[in-house]
Amino acid sequence: MTTEKAAWRRYLDDLFRRLSPAEKQRLYAEVGVSRTTIQRWRNGENTAEPSHVHRLLNALPEPERHQLRLLMQEDPTLQVPETPPPIEVASDHIPLHVYEDVLHLARHAPDQFWLLGGTIVFHALTQLEATEQAELEIVIAGCMPPGDDGKIRSLRALGVRGTAPRRTDFHTKEMLFGIESLAGYAAMQRHSMLVPDTQDPGTALPLHSLEHERSCAAVPLMWGGKIAGALLATSNLLHFFTEEKLRLLERYADLMCLAFSHQDFVDVSYLDLATLPDWQIQQTYFRLFRQRVNEEYKRSVQHGSLQELAHVEVTVRQKIEGELLQLTPLPSRLETIEG
Repeated sequence: MTTEKAAWRRYLDDLFRRLSPAEKQRLYAEVGVSRTTIQRWRNGENTAEPSHVHRLLNALPEPERHQLRLLMQEDPTLQVPETPPPIEVASDHIPLHVYEDVLHLARHAPDQFWLLGGTIVFHALTQLEATEQAELEIVIAGCMPPGDDGKIRSLRALGVRGTAPRRTDFHTKEMLFGIESLAGYAAMQRHSMLVPDTQDPGTALPLHSLEHERSCAAVPLMWGGKIAGALLATSNLLHFFTEEKLRLLERYADLMCLAFSHQDFVDVSYLDLATLPDWQIQQTYFRLFRQRVNEEYKRSVQHGSLQELAHVEVTVRQKIEGELLQLTPLPSRLETIEG
């Protein structure tokens, strides 16, 4: 029996040797597998499932995608899915193969939010990106833990992904959204919001625009009458978001609910978002986030009350939220739209 690796494995091995660490991490996230799994494909230790083959091919640019597909089709032990039909950019419906991909991942993914969330955002960005000039970013914003009064005062950026030149991997970003943001307002009002021009003087929200944001849209994440946060999409192009794109984003928001656990959805009566300062001010606080987490963790060790790192991060993030809430009174412009 020959031990020679199949041509597609050699090609994949050579391809990965040429990728940067960041590009490799992006592929791991988009394919929904670990570094070890892809290493085994490259070494010939096991065979990729059809769903993983599909996601791997989708994640590669041309001509690498075309070449790898041809080589994979030469391997009789590998099931290579048919090329999905091209996505109609003007469509406000999610293609069937995306539902199949997400549902398959939901059945097998050990980390529901990170793998499902990253995959769903990837498909949403792919379908929304109509022109090379469009720089898009999608933020999954989830509810912060309630404060001492039992109320949820802000949303937190749980996962972020964009199109080039923005970061194209699914990553975290320390950032909070209050009622002054489109994401926060959509969550509070429990309906979708669309802003064609964020710099229009007549536009009340978002009160503080994000970097390179000229138009945006937000959809609440709801399940069974409860809410987990909002899905926010931004673009550098004026009037990029239309009613049709908003309907498409609503469908992706429905799909995104699969990435959350049951306890992530809270009764809407707990949601009472406050006003938060802009991104630049927030960054002056979150710039020290990791340092504060380390200090808090050391204190817990010294006092014999060792806490898990994730719990310490939540504690520090809540403290920063409290500090930010003390900075910004309710602006008159926001009072007008609420009144």
